[in-house]
Amino acid sequence: MKIFFARHGEYLNPKKLSPFQSPGFPLTDKGIEQVNLQADKLITEKIRTLSSSPIERCVQTATIIGHVIGLHPNQHGELIEVGSPLLGMKQSAIAKMSANPPYDIPAHIAGGGESAEQIFTRMDSFVSKLKKMSKSSSHLIVSHGDPMMFFLRRVLKKDIRYIPMGGLVMLDYSQSGTPKYTEII
Repeated sequence: MKIFFARHGEYLNPKKLSPFQSPGFPLTDKGIEQVNLQADKLITEKIRTLSSSPIERCVQTATIIGHVIGLHPNQHGELIEVGSPLLGMKQSAIAKMSANPPYDIPAHIAGGGESAEQIFTRMDSFVSKLKKMSKSSSHLIVSHGDPMMFFLRRVLKKDIRYIPMGGLVMLDYSQSGTPKYTEII
């Protein structure tokens, strides 16, 4: 079984805000080009399910890919961006508060922001459901950088390069043990 992870494409953010779970922030023209490249890489894969975060930039990404590969995206709350009370703050202001924004910032923690453990748990729960579907199927998840990275780094038990906007990676679970990781874009 293969699970592909596609990060949404570049999104419109002229004020350089931290969108987290905010509505809006649609894909830019460059973001649409990135997503078309993802779709081109996936066209020969036999993807059984297409799952997306309900946030607009991911839904747009999944819709474009789905049109190319012939699947309708299903939205799942487990794949959503990080929940943070710092939503809407300038990215530069958050960066000044911490070298690892926002997870160790007191305002994030005190305001009920999600911990890395909570994010991993919801992503892992979703992936576990996919793994129970079929050992021979391939699946595509469209989500955000941090949720995917918390999941992938923990599952792989090593540090990996951060998935850029428009990035695409794959975990191959066909052998037992740690899945094989491949960067596609």
